[in-house]
Amino acid sequence: MAEYKTRQKEILLSYLSETSESPQSVDDIVRALQAKGESLGKSTVYRLVKKLCDEGELKCFAEDKRFLYQLVNGEACHHHLHLKCTTCGRLLHMDHEQSERLIENIYGENGFAVSEEDTTLFGCCGDCAKKKRGA
Repeated sequence: MAEYKTRQKEILLSYLSETSESPQSVDDIVRALQAKGESLGKSTVYRLVKKLCDEGELKCFAEDKRFLYQLVNGEACHHHLHLKCTTCGRLLHMDHEQSERLIENIYGENGFAVSEEDTTLFGCCGDCAKKKRGA
């Protein structure tokens, strides 16, 4: 069956592209789109974010008893690990070579094969760490 883009999907992808630096809940998305005059219902957004997650276009994170969604940067995102700042919410892309070294290290030490496309490391980004130190 051919895949086609619906107007709702285009609206959602456009919004998520504009806000790609910060994770969004479904409620956040619906409120922001309504403020822009778009009428995507909550059930439509839920359906679309699930589909986009299944397709690998969105990452889903659980935070404070809710799910947050963030756009990834296409096919290239499936070939490296991601770093998620738990302070500001930014999603950072680890260098491919660094990802490979870490994955090989884990496999060599533990015999455990890490899935690059499904793995996100959580912590504090450099900017937030500086702010916490008062620099």
